[in-house]
Amino acid sequence: MRAGQYIRRAAGYFIKLLVLVGVLYLLMFVTGTSRVSAEFFFRELFATPRGMVLVAALAVLAAFYPKFGYVARRVEADIEADRAALVEAFHAAGYVLTSEVRGERMTFRAASVFRRLWLTFEDRVTVTASDGGIVIEGLRKQAVHAQFRMETYLQSRKYGKKD
Repeated sequence: MRAGQYIRRAAGYFIKLLVLVGVLYLLMFVTGTSRVSAEFFFRELFATPRGMVLVAALAVLAAFYPKFGYVARRVEADIEADRAALVEAFHAAGYVLTSEVRGERMTFRAASVFRRLWLTFEDRVTVTASDGGIVIEGLRKQAVHAQFRMETYLQSRKYGKKD
């Protein structure tokens, strides 16, 4: 992962965490469970040591997120022979094929704009040909789901031929 990509992913996750804190306060304010005004909340969050520690903790969590949030998974499949299964597996996960270098690499992106926005436009999952298989790289959840779908498809195809 390149340094710029790492920083962009960490910054996107930090923004998501700040939005989460803001939404939680908004829910408390709307339901009447908040004991403080919005002005006091933001002053508390950004101008006191306790608020600064919370923001620093969110920043540290966001800084490490790209390390454990993105993975590369290996599957024993052929990028050419199993192309239809790859496209189908990602389509079932809500992804569409956006670019392809035949026999070498396939790139998938989230199909809906809302999902791309939620993933802060870090929704790209790549499938690369490797010695004796393929490597699926991207968000941990999507890469693991794609790996599982491909292995399930390959097993069912393998056992289906014996019948």
